Amino acid sequence: MTILCMSLMAMNLQAQGTTLQNNEQEDSTISVIGYFCKNDTMEYQRTQGKYKISGNDTIDTGSFTERFRVAVTDSTSEGYKMEITLLSSEIEGETNDFVIKTSQMLANELRNIPCRFTTDELGRVQHIENWREIRDVLKRSFTSVFDSLYSSMPGLDSIMPRKQMESLILLGCSTEDGIKDYYDELEMLFGMHGLEVTMEPDESDATSDSGFPMHISLMSFYSPKEDEYDEEGDYVIQAKTVTKMPIEDMTDLLSGTFGMFFSGEKSDSLSKYVALAMKESDGGITTTNREQYCYYYNGWPKISHKITEVNIGDIAKRIEYDLIEWYSRRWGVFTFPEIEEEGKKI
Repeated sequence: MTILCMSLMAMNLQAQGTTLQNNEQEDSTISVIGYFCKNDTMEYQRTQGKYKISGNDTIDTGSFTERFRVAVTDSTSEGYKMEITLLSSEIEGETNDFVIKTSQMLANELRNIPCRFTTDELGRVQHIENWREIRDVLKRSFTSVFDSLYSSMPGLDSIMPRKQMESLILLGCSTEDGIKDYYDELEMLFGMHGLEVTMEPDESDATSDSGFPMHISLMSFYSPKEDEYDEEGDYVIQAKTVTKMPIEDMTDLLSGTFGMFFSGEKSDSLSKYVALAMKESDGGITTTNREQYCYYYNGWPKISHKITEVNIGDIAKRIEYDLIEWYSRRWGVFTFPEIEEEGKKI
């Protein structure tokens, strides 16, 4: 589960209307609200990577790092107009990971196109204003991306047919919601805005969207000043979810996924391999998600960090991490002149 699962905890995370003020609970809750100003600018670095652990062997499958800028272009009584612009991107380490390679290539294509989006008065993302422009660029870009990938990875087409893969991906970016999903950093940065979070640590059991048992731990607190960049009133929200999936359900799920992406014989062989591997494990599948979201007192995201750990019984473990951290900020110069053009090294 990601940040979205937190909204299932209605007793702790309550979406509000036009205000999140609650005088009776103001000492025990934190309201995530964006108090932004026109021309506010934040620059972030995002790093995504994966590890695979099998027995005593740990394999680093490489990582993808990008830098981007988020700027407020207008502030109104109804919300904010903002844009996110990619500044740079690179692959770190040697990798043959399909997703990482694709991300790098698409980032190069979109570097000169800002994504213009709107939020409501609380900072919740509402619309991608130029989603059609981005959609058209992505559709053109995927042709060259797949040309490069399939020419550099001989035999890939026999395992993962290009036409089938290309159709699925293009379908995913053909709507505004699809473009929102593509810019998933917006969810990491602003997905909690508009929520009120209790400062009392809480644990509860729930059911995932897929119907599997899930245990959720949640806590939030005001963070102490640890360096010159921290501000009074900065706060942190942390969550941990543990989802357990029986072996037979995981086997069916993976078999269906293989059928979507791989050709017939390859899909069958992978499904048989998974079924055999699952029989050798009696622990089922456990997915643990750890999330931490740090904010400045004015609602600007400071750090967003997600770690997903998938344990396949006693066979193997996969760890994926996604970290967004600020490195430069420029806030309303009339309100906060002392921190104009302030940045740090990360």
